[in-house]
Amino acid sequence: MHGSEGIPRGAAIAIDDLLDHCAEIKPGQEVVLLAHLDGLHGGDNLVDLQVISWLQAGIQHRGANASILWIDEPDKPHAWRIPPVYWAALQASNVFISHSFNLTTEEFGQIWQRAQELRVAFVRNMATTSTLLNSAWAQTPYELVTQIRYQAVDAFQVGLPFQLSADNGTYLEGIVDTPGNASSPTYKTLRNEGFSYRPFPEIVFPPIRVKETSGTFVFDRMLTWWSRYIGVPPVFNAPIYLTIERNRITKIEGKAEAQRLKEFMDFLTERIGDTVYTFPSIHSGVHPQAWVDPRQCPDPLYRRMIEHGGSGFVHGHIGRMPVAEGARYPYWLHITADICNATWKVGDRLVHDRGRLTALEHPEVLAVAAKYPDRPGLVPLRQC
Repeated sequence: MHGSEGIPRGAAIAIDDLLDHCAEIKPGQEVVLLAHLDGLHGGDNLVDLQVISWLQAGIQHRGANASILWIDEPDKPHAWRIPPVYWAALQASNVFISHSFNLTTEEFGQIWQRAQELRVAFVRNMATTSTLLNSAWAQTPYELVTQIRYQAVDAFQVGLPFQLSADNGTYLEGIVDTPGNASSPTYKTLRNEGFSYRPFPEIVFPPIRVKETSGTFVFDRMLTWWSRYIGVPPVFNAPIYLTIERNRITKIEGKAEAQRLKEFMDFLTERIGDTVYTFPSIHSGVHPQAWVDPRQCPDPLYRRMIEHGGSGFVHGHIGRMPVAEGARYPYWLHITADICNATWKVGDRLVHDRGRLTALEHPEVLAVAAKYPDRPGLVPLRQC
């Protein structure tokens, strides 16, 4: 779509990247574009008609069939459901491009499982408005951020010790555990053919499961899907201090945000037990340009979600455990504890050096960046 009439040059570059390198649209495919009506009128599921129209035109230009599904599903906290029409559309597609903030594979494992069974390429487009498509975040080459994600996990060999520290008082020690995916002995894997979850833009490397982990984790922000229901702002007024002993959170300290988190953890304990107090995994963002100006996106929840994927942010997971089949609370906890400017050492290698993701200097990453001299690259728009 590069140079198409009525589309800003930057947005056209992002759309081409999304459709060709992320979704990998092929002639004859059935492609579904999902969006929420509330997102047009101030709801959390941010979207605009222009983006959906541009994507539909781009898909059709590539010889595929583009269907649009608008849903109007009320948000029912702790009793969320996936509409039947969603499942029907997923089954009828080869590629499913979701613009949903409320229905994501990170919180609804059944979406991931069903898409995998159907061998559907599941794309989550987070550049859901024309201004976001026209940002440096969306225009950073998808191939480049994918290469960063791939190289960033090279140090995480099972059984190696790690240390995580930051000037805010964070200090953890532990051991890298085996990946949660039993079919893969390593965290460094490429996506499978057919089904795969493909966020656009790329956001994080896989959660690194850890064991024998103890120390203090101090954070002042979290990913915003769950923060809405916990009742805390996306960036806190005062930090939360977690005391962790052998992968279990034994103390939560701080001010108002810490109190709200404790109350929410007690609420969850009544539903799923004290596994909510586990601290099972850590990972980080991989995108060097994951920041947008409030003029590009006025919504603070959405801006924090974008920032979460920045290469300077490390995320601890609170209570992130598999959901048993038939569970009465069938949602994946994705409560994150986000810090920036951390140093993360695994064995004798640095993964983060005071907030700088060392994979940004990997020769293969630099080689991909050199292919795109006129696109946003490896120098961050700002420090975290």
